[in-house]
Amino acid sequence: MGLISKEKASSKAIFDHLCDQMHKLSAKLISVEDAKAQANLAKQANNVMKYELDRGIAYAKFGDKMHIFELDR
Repeated sequence: MGLISKEKASSKAIFDHLCDQMHKLSAKLISVEDAKAQANLAKQANNVMKYELDRGIAYAKFGDKMHIFELDR
């Protein structure tokens, strides 16, 4: 998984990327700041994947009964 990738996100791809970053950090090929930034991006990607999974589960469970209400402002 590079900076710009057409690869579909998956837990395995994120984990592989993080392992690669840890190896690069150990070999001093990247800085600690770069590793932290990559870890934060991986965390955000994982949060999006978890949201989509939870949304899919809710849709499978409730189907058309799901309603999203807009709050009056």
